[in-house]
Amino acid sequence: MNKFYYRIYGLTIVSEIKIQEAYECEVTGTPDVEVVFGEIPEFLRDAKTKGYGTWTGNFLNAWFNTPGAAQYYIERGRTIIVEPEENANMDLVCSMILSAGLCLVLLQRNEPVMHGSAIAIDNKAVLICGESGAGKSTITLELLKRNVGFLADDTVRLRIEPSGVLAEPTYPQQKLCRDQVEKYDFAAEKLRYIDEFRDKFALMRRDIYVDKALPLACMIILKKSRDREKVFSKQLKGQEFLTALIDNLYLSDTYKNITGVPIELMQKFIMLASQVMIYEVYRPMEGDTVEAVLTEIDKVLQLC
Repeated sequence: MNKFYYRIYGLTIVSEIKIQEAYECEVTGTPDVEVVFGEIPEFLRDAKTKGYGTWTGNFLNAWFNTPGAAQYYIERGRTIIVEPEENANMDLVCSMILSAGLCLVLLQRNEPVMHGSAIAIDNKAVLICGESGAGKSTITLELLKRNVGFLADDTVRLRIEPSGVLAEPTYPQQKLCRDQVEKYDFAAEKLRYIDEFRDKFALMRRDIYVDKALPLACMIILKKSRDREKVFSKQLKGQEFLTALIDNLYLSDTYKNITGVPIELMQKFIMLASQVMIYEVYRPMEGDTVEAVLTEIDKVLQLC
């Protein structure tokens, strides 16, 4: 069987599945992650028929299912086993490997994986996070209309080094809802329909993709405010800083409600507190505030 080699999230990956969204690379030594075709473990065999969608074993191993595509088993931050359905949508399979599959690998390694997008400005990374409905995707799209680079969409790995915190690139693809595709009128040749269940498109970003890790300038969290009529921002420190990191972690609800945050991961969050600035940018619940939010973000970036 053919094998393909990639570097994604700063990890070296050998895969039995060709992932056309990612760049192939040369790999020397033992890869960090293997992606293989196989069967999920017997003890999870009935999970799908019983209607379950996900299962996590204290982030040592995990399982999830995507209807019309495959079941996936991720084990000890090392292996992703993929059991496709008959006539599986392989575009969706690859999309789930790149997002949920590899993010679970990183969480099993106690690596900070944030739920947000990363853009490159002046050779530094800016992380854009936000609660549902706060406008994260729209603001990211607006920022990308400027002369900036694209590092990651939806999930971002932060790597802590002695020299500082780096944001790792993922792959040159951005997932968009139908209304965003229609609003921004992207060229048809750059789009692929990847997810009928969620009505999602993949937009290729190879023209502005940055394929190297960049120092993290700051993290911006978009939020909605019921109390104010104007856009405003504030810097987070202390307990608010740590709470924001946990709230914007990939699969944060699982950590907060089921497993708890492992000590190793919490220690990395504490290290981030001395090296990274986090700002919350609030907008009113109603009205078109895109330009005001962009102006406020420009003010924040001048402080980072």
